[in-house]
Amino acid sequence: MTRKINQTGPDFKGQLCGDNLNQFNHSKFIIMDTKIEIKEMPEFNVVYCRHTGSFNQIGKAYEKLIKWAAPRGLVRFPETKTITVYHDDPAITEIEQVRQSACITVDNDVQAEGEFGKMTLASGKYAVGHFEIDEKGFEKAWNTMCLWFTESGYQPQDGYPYELYYNSPEEDANGKFVLDICIPVKTL
Repeated sequence: MTRKINQTGPDFKGQLCGDNLNQFNHSKFIIMDTKIEIKEMPEFNVVYCRHTGSFNQIGKAYEKLIKWAAPRGLVRFPETKTITVYHDDPAITEIEQVRQSACITVDNDVQAEGEFGKMTLASGKYAVGHFEIDEKGFEKAWNTMCLWFTESGYQPQDGYPYELYYNSPEEDANGKFVLDICIPVKTL
């Protein structure tokens, strides 16, 4: 996924796919074959390490987060889920300014400190697309999700879009990420 706002703080309200999708030339986008469903997603309490900049560098934030969380007993895979939260729309925000949060789910109240924070991802209705992709497939996957809105009868809703991971690519025989892209929605 690569796209451009200079919004500050966690005020990005789920417009990652933008309000002017109908103005784009859809024929230039390659769409991935996947099933996109409307699902009720649960609330997630997470701790995070913020990353600003190029998408392919978020791994550094995950490394810091795991090094901080593991000694505190917060990492218990497979119960612990990893989630990347998007705070800025890269169609509006320069890539160097795009903020993402590398997150892990937590059960209890965790004391945030330093560069590690905590937040709650709201439960609710989300467009959910399931993907099995390599590192180069993220842009196509997000384009697929965003273009789905043009014919779906739904529009992005206030809230954070996120990726919910089911594995690490090192665990997959083909080096694939297995994940859901989740975007809060409301009807048109």
